[in-house]
Amino acid sequence: METPAELRRLAQAQDGIVTRRQALRCGLTKSAIRHALGDNGTWRKIIPGVYATFTGPLQQRHQVRAALLYAGEQAMVTGAYACRAYGMQYVPRQTHDIIEVLVPESVRRAPIPIAKIRRVKSLPPARVLRGIPCAPPERAALDACRDVESQQDVRAVLCEVVQRKLTKVTRLVAEFSNGDRRGMAHAQRTVDDVLAGCRSAPECELRDLILTSTVLDEPVWNQPLPDDESLISDGYYRAVRLALEVDSAEHHGFGDGPELTEQRRARYAALGWRVMSISPRRIRQEPKAVLAEIEAAYLADTSDAA
Repeated sequence: METPAELRRLAQAQDGIVTRRQALRCGLTKSAIRHALGDNGTWRKIIPGVYATFTGPLQQRHQVRAALLYAGEQAMVTGAYACRAYGMQYVPRQTHDIIEVLVPESVRRAPIPIAKIRRVKSLPPARVLRGIPCAPPERAALDACRDVESQQDVRAVLCEVVQRKLTKVTRLVAEFSNGDRRGMAHAQRTVDDVLAGCRSAPECELRDLILTSTVLDEPVWNQPLPDDESLISDGYYRAVRLALEVDSAEHHGFGDGPELTEQRRARYAALGWRVMSISPRRIRQEPKAVLAEIEAAYLADTSDAA
C-alpha cells in the first residue's frame, strides 16, 4: 500500500499516530485501511478509529497522542503526565501511570482503556510542551492530586509546582477555589499550607506540628530575614531571633551544599540569630521530641531577650 505524502507528513507530526478520518481525508480507501490493519499490514489499532502506523512497541507518548486525537481538537492532557512534561519530580504514586485528558462539556466520547477523559465546563488555556497540549501547571498539579489518598504525596506535588516557580501561589489558590473540589480534601489542606508560606512537604508537616503547640505562634514561612533580605529561612520567629531550617535537599529540590550551608549559618550567627536544623525523618518519627526542642529553644530565647 502506497501511503499518500500528506498522510505521511501528518503521521510524522503526530508521533506515528493517525485517525481513520484523517486517513480517509488524505485519500486512503476503507479497503486500504483494512489491509494496513490486517495480519500482513504495518498498522495496528490502538483504540477505535485511531491507529499506529508502525509495528514497534507503544510508548506512553503514543498513548497520549492517541487519546488526544480520539478526544478532539480542543483536548489537552492534565494530571501526572502534564506535571512530568513541566519537569516536575514528584508525581503521586496513585496517579503516576494515569493519562487524563480534559475536553469541553459539549464533547461526548465513549470510555477508552488508555486514558481517562474528563468533561469540564470551562477549559483552561493549553500550553504546548514538546508538541503535546497540556493544562497549565497549577491545573495539572491539582488534577494529579485528585482522589490521592496520601497527604504527603499531595503536599509534595503542590509545593513543588510553586517552589519551582511554574506557577504563583495566587494562581494555585484561584484554580483550587474555582475548580471541582471532589476528591480534593488533601489538596485543601495543602493549599492552606502553601498560602501560609510552606514550600515542601516536610515544612507542611512541621507546620502541622507547630500548630498543635500551646507555646508557639506560627512562624513566618519562607520569607527574607528582617536583618538581611538575601537570607530566606524556612521559618523564623522574629521576636526571639530563632530560625528553623528543614534540612532536606531532596524535598527542597535545590538544597545548599555543605560549604554554602556553613556560610549561611555563619551569616545567621553574625546577625545574632540562632538556627535550629530539623530533619524530615525526625518530624515524622519523633514529632513530640521535635516540638519540645523547638518550644525549649523559643522559650530560652524569650528568656534571653527579656
